[in-house]
Amino acid sequence: MKAFLVVLLTLAAGILADTPVYAAVSAKFSFPVARAPHPLPLDPSLADPAWQKGRVPNGDGPWMDLTARSPAREETTAYLLYDDRYLYVAFAARQAPGTIVASQTTNDVGFGIDDFVGIGVSTSPSGTQGYFFETTPRGVRYEAADENVRYRARWRSAAATGPAGWTAVLIVSLDDLKVRSGANQSWRLQFVRGLALRAEHYVWSYDGLEQDQPGGNWPTFDTRFWAHGTGISVATGRQRAKGRVDVYGLAAAGADRNLFQQANGTFLPETQRPAGIDVSYSLTPTISFVGTLNPDFSNVEIDQQTIVPQEFERQLLEYRPFFAQGANYINAESSFRTPAGEVSTAPNLVFYSPSVGPFDSGGKVEGTFGQQSFGSLTFHGFDETTGNTFSDQAYGYLHAVPDGSFMYWSDGVFANHSLAGTDTTIDEGIEGRNLANGLIWFFDHSFENGTWVPQGHADQTEAFVDVHQPFYEALMSYLDISPNYDPIDGYTSNSDVRGPQAYVSLNGTMPGVKSWNVFLLGDRFLDDSGAVHQADAQLFTAWTFKDGFSIDGAGVQVGQLRSYGVPAGPGCSGPIVSTSTFTGYPCYRDGVTTPYVLTTIPLGYGDGSPTPIDVSYAWGPFGGNDVHLFTTAYSRPIGRIATLGLAYDGTYERDPSNGELTSQWLRSISLGLNLGPESSFSVALRDINGYGGFATQIGNNLAVAYHRRFPGGNELYVNYGSPAAGATLDRLIVKYVFHAGADEGT
Repeated sequence: MKAFLVVLLTLAAGILADTPVYAAVSAKFSFPVARAPHPLPLDPSLADPAWQKGRVPNGDGPWMDLTARSPAREETTAYLLYDDRYLYVAFAARQAPGTIVASQTTNDVGFGIDDFVGIGVSTSPSGTQGYFFETTPRGVRYEAADENVRYRARWRSAAATGPAGWTAVLIVSLDDLKVRSGANQSWRLQFVRGLALRAEHYVWSYDGLEQDQPGGNWPTFDTRFWAHGTGISVATGRQRAKGRVDVYGLAAAGADRNLFQQANGTFLPETQRPAGIDVSYSLTPTISFVGTLNPDFSNVEIDQQTIVPQEFERQLLEYRPFFAQGANYINAESSFRTPAGEVSTAPNLVFYSPSVGPFDSGGKVEGTFGQQSFGSLTFHGFDETTGNTFSDQAYGYLHAVPDGSFMYWSDGVFANHSLAGTDTTIDEGIEGRNLANGLIWFFDHSFENGTWVPQGHADQTEAFVDVHQPFYEALMSYLDISPNYDPIDGYTSNSDVRGPQAYVSLNGTMPGVKSWNVFLLGDRFLDDSGAVHQADAQLFTAWTFKDGFSIDGAGVQVGQLRSYGVPAGPGCSGPIVSTSTFTGYPCYRDGVTTPYVLTTIPLGYGDGSPTPIDVSYAWGPFGGNDVHLFTTAYSRPIGRIATLGLAYDGTYERDPSNGELTSQWLRSISLGLNLGPESSFSVALRDINGYGGFATQIGNNLAVAYHRRFPGGNELYVNYGSPAAGATLDRLIVKYVFHAGADEGT
């Protein structure tokens, strides 16, 4: 209830004061968006003369190759019009027909393998409500929203190739965007293009601070660098978006039908849920209520696994509908920034939903108004693996000006667990940017109280200053985390650390080199005993050459991590029963410092293209053993319906104390089949043998998955096994989702 009171007060203050705030256009280029004189057909020939009215000017100069940071070699013309129901977008992409890549045939499968064109739209004045829509030369569709990884709007596209290249038309319903009513709005806009054969990314609105990303990880939602489309008028009194209801039915068979993955990656027996419901209802055009009852935890939509050496627990992607919608509004502190004090680890989060296992019900309010975004949720459940009952709340609030030059936020979690106790964590912070000289300053503090914290109270404080220019970035920060700071529903890589961190990143281009980067980092964190708890030094360099070869992160990472014995008795007495790298507080007994040193040489060819091949070799003392790591990966399309993936990895470990050598080897093959525009099938076979090493998933693993999306939005999943398991699970899951109302994720 506390979280809902916070959000109700926020809403009341914001909505009362919030006449439509459509910020003045910044120094970034702007242009008036033309209204369509009539509904435009889905015709890639662009024969309708109305398209010329919507031709998008190149206000900042020609399109730019973001990968090579130079003017684009291929000409692209974009068109944009709108009316009260749709956005109409078109592209004319000049390109030699023999270089066009169009192998995929299933929507939302294989993004980045083919050429594509697309538009980015941000309808929020603060830039926190962004969307991307992309299509390929075959008219295959992809879409994304920064507020929901499950965003799957049903829009339309068509494409055609010709002697001069290819053209495409995209028609997107305004019902699939969170759009305010009102006249003379300014939306942030970006047009993008990907050329798969050359692994290059083009942008229409370019800024030297923009960062490229490999393959399917680009484009990104950094709306600060997008231009403005002005004069957009949406009918006053526009109806809020339709609500959405998804009801699932699930059945499982096989000897392992009740084995399900836990938050820590293990598989434990749990009673399957045969049915449940997820709902979303629009309170305003930009604010929604989200609810769930008996949500599914089978994870059939997405399975995650990794076998890599690492000091700290990795972070996973959240895909459950209740937590996914508006997820970045709950974690407001991490919405805009790149983590500073946690560069050498995954960023700490007050609320990290993958740590929440199966739960029974939940409610959430999330959305934006003016220059604010917010989220507030409550969820309840019972963990049958431990007998723990819980009733937790979380909230997030962010105020951000459109150009990202100033923002402040607050996040919080109120947790009540029958076994672990109570835990309340509040986080508040502020950040500013000087857009002229690139100076960034940041301060964030959070405190944690409750019986979950052994000493009753803990804090985390972080501050940094950073200078970010097109060809370099330099940061200095200070991080202070109390012993046992560890929000029960959050993520904390390490506690009991305080000290400085600095890094420098240099990047550029040169003849024969599309892009290069050199990254240098150092940190040194003490604990409350005065000993060095964690220290890191890293030097990496990455080079992408114009002939297709790449060196993606060659270098060395040197670290040390101190562990302490945990005594059995009170007052630091008794024998040592376990060890902890998280903290030795208050005893600090039997401290041992373990080195982590890896030198890595990764080589790639065709990265970002349809047929990449990568090999890597790493070696050094890591976690008390001398290790040698070998990895190879290769993938390619086969015809127009299949994609093949191969991997072969190995690990050698030698214990310096006795010279014992152990090894593990991984072999995997995967095949994906595009069975139609809305249907796909995949099969993966993995084998890990040996002992020792980093993988705990020894054994043979066969996993099979089928997915079909029907015209009305209903979905069918059929999964056998799980790629995250150590060996083949004798488990067949069939899940059918009955869908009504608005599109998924909208």
